[in-house]
Amino acid sequence: MKKLTKMAGIVVLGLSLIITGCSAFPGQSKGDPQPADQPGAKEPGSADLTDEQKSKAKEKIEAALHANQEIFQITWSPDQEQVLYIQPGGANKKGLDEAYLWQIGKEEAQFVRDVQPTVRSLSWSPDSKHFIISEKLAEGAINSIVNAETLQENPFKPKSMDTPVWKPDSTAIAYGNEFHEYGETWGFLEIYTLGDQDSDYLWKARNIYYRVESWDQEGNINYTEEDIPGQKAQKKSTQNIRPGISGVHLGDTREQVMAALGKNYQETAPSGEVGHFPEPVYRWDYEGIKIFIGADSGKVLEINATSPQAVTDLGVKVGDKAEKVFAAYRSKYVEPESIHGGTLYGIFKVEGAAALAFNFDTDPAQYPRQIKPDHKVTGMVLTYPEIMDDSF
Repeated sequence: MKKLTKMAGIVVLGLSLIITGCSAFPGQSKGDPQPADQPGAKEPGSADLTDEQKSKAKEKIEAALHANQEIFQITWSPDQEQVLYIQPGGANKKGLDEAYLWQIGKEEAQFVRDVQPTVRSLSWSPDSKHFIISEKLAEGAINSIVNAETLQENPFKPKSMDTPVWKPDSTAIAYGNEFHEYGETWGFLEIYTLGDQDSDYLWKARNIYYRVESWDQEGNINYTEEDIPGQKAQKKSTQNIRPGISGVHLGDTREQVMAALGKNYQETAPSGEVGHFPEPVYRWDYEGIKIFIGADSGKVLEINATSPQAVTDLGVKVGDKAEKVFAAYRSKYVEPESIHGGTLYGIFKVEGAAALAFNFDTDPAQYPRQIKPDHKVTGMVLTYPEIMDDSF
């Protein structure tokens, strides 16, 4: 963004204020004295302006903003009716900067809040109703989602390595994140839906970075998957979906399970033995399908199916041949390497950081499994790698 000289800035800013009759300088530090409003003046909104008036008002705002050499990160909303910007705070702000929002038709900008002097970016939702303030956090960023009308912040603040990417309908964001512990690095591709209390994993992997690039109208999230040494990078695309078995998905509630499978089940209450589940679980036994539900979270943690009627979202059923399984799943998913060694043939890493395992009528004592095209599916398990006592 080119900056004008200080003298030129003063001239343009003065002219702008004379023309518009603004009651405050753009970006005036919060708490500084404000010029008195003119008696009887009514402040119009953008809805009260014609397209020509909006265009002229935008030009005047831009002239005023560019006249101030200290203003930066000028970011217009997609509808071109609101602009965000940052300027240094006063001496009383102890090194913090200030974020402002100026709306077409308003005589002055609104103070949003103090921000760190390390703001990485400001970004708008496609519908211009929310914006994100991304402030530097270590090597990444912490993101504040703000309602542009009320200036209220979402209580959940996603952490990411880069600026999050908005879903086209403005209901969610996608971003890459990382976690480091005990010499291991995990990468995550996360989805946060506005209004939720937390984010969901779409993908996660050891020693992998995820860089989200776009989210298109067809629902494809386009991203780069890169190994930590930076020697291999792949462009990929995925949908934000949750694989399921017979209409039940990991993370579903009890009500969602009953909506899919009905109320004809037998419940086993949690006992002292929880196996590799992260919490005590209830087991719901349907005919040929077992559903494990967390006692604390109330969410489905595992689906175990042996019923011939059980079917995955890609149309594979118990009794189908291995060749059908591999034709449906190997083109979309990988069979990961186990931390215990060897490729997990017939087990697929699927969306939601989950695992979909197919059991076949193979020799149970044989490892690794030798799965032939005519082997038949005897069971299907949708779960998380940690519950399988693995990590991938």
